[in-house]
Amino acid sequence: MLYLSNADVESVLDMPTTLDALRAGYADLARGDASYIPRIDIYAPTGRDEDYYRWGSMTGVCRSMGVVAIRIKSDVVSWPDGTTEEKYCIEPGTYSGIILVYSIANGEPLALLNDGYLQHMRVGATAGIGVDALARPDAQVLGMIGSGGMARTYLQAIAQVRPLKSVKVYSPNREHRYAYAAEMGDQLGLDITPVDSAEEAVRGSDIVSTATDAIVSTFKFDWVEHGAHVTCVTRRELSPDMVERADLVAQLGIASIPPETPVPGMDWPSSSIAAYVVGQPEERSRIPWGHYSELRQFTNLVDIDTGKATGRTSADQISLFINTGTQGLQFAAVAGRVVQLARERGLGQPMPTEWFLQDIRD
Repeated sequence: MLYLSNADVESVLDMPTTLDALRAGYADLARGDASYIPRIDIYAPTGRDEDYYRWGSMTGVCRSMGVVAIRIKSDVVSWPDGTTEEKYCIEPGTYSGIILVYSIANGEPLALLNDGYLQHMRVGATAGIGVDALARPDAQVLGMIGSGGMARTYLQAIAQVRPLKSVKVYSPNREHRYAYAAEMGDQLGLDITPVDSAEEAVRGSDIVSTATDAIVSTFKFDWVEHGAHVTCVTRRELSPDMVERADLVAQLGIASIPPETPVPGMDWPSSSIAAYVVGQPEERSRIPWGHYSELRQFTNLVDIDTGKATGRTSADQISLFINTGTQGLQFAAVAGRVVQLARERGLGQPMPTEWFLQDIRD
């Protein structure tokens, strides 16, 4: 069994490889050779007044990669100003996200990966797949809201599938947006302009991307041009009228157990991710209940790709791609490809497979 660090993963996983792996995974899904278990969380009080503990898991199987993968994450979360979500593991600046990969041929544990780099790459790549399927072929101007890791991989992926000529980036932190413009402009050879407002980023853009940690909407529908394509990281970043007024709305699939499903003990505390919540009423009140941004389900992108559903039909339509759902499958497809490439190149730290086996029947 291999341990693969973020550095190991980065050395074999670029954006074209990520896109190829995900396309293979979604081709499997379309023909019944892939599946996934939606994300489910557990919340528990930390004993402090300002935060909560959250555990998350999501699982998927990808036959073409020959693997099943589970991604698990352990966070202390807080919502300090009611508009963003902060998180850490042990202390601010450190995080714990792990991907476990197993063979579907014999059940062998194959690898344990840090999830940070792969997580950003797979989310960016799925946004790119959405752009490729729904944006106008001649889309050339991108308006980016956000300047963090996801904003970087979103731009990398979109630049792979559309001939971008210019990018406008807005982040509330002036220093961050200028750093993003300089770094990503050099990396991709693009003209990237930092702008002073979300409205300036959105107006006049053929593609609008919001890639932030916001739990409230980051822009207004009225700023979006006719014919534009919009993508996001979570539906929390979208105003209700963006979802209601877009001409075409598509999503990757089910992100979690749908709200109001009658599962004993299950709640939907934040962003409509299904969870089991431990704690007394005064503790539970710290969680931002009521952000039910994902009550509705929309056209599945796989159905559009296979012709079962209709995609963009005119250049004037505003299309919206909700980049959530099928997370477990994404981890199986991309992590499965990473493990293959890492073995070919002799990367990673081997661990005795026997450590992960036993002679007591489970």
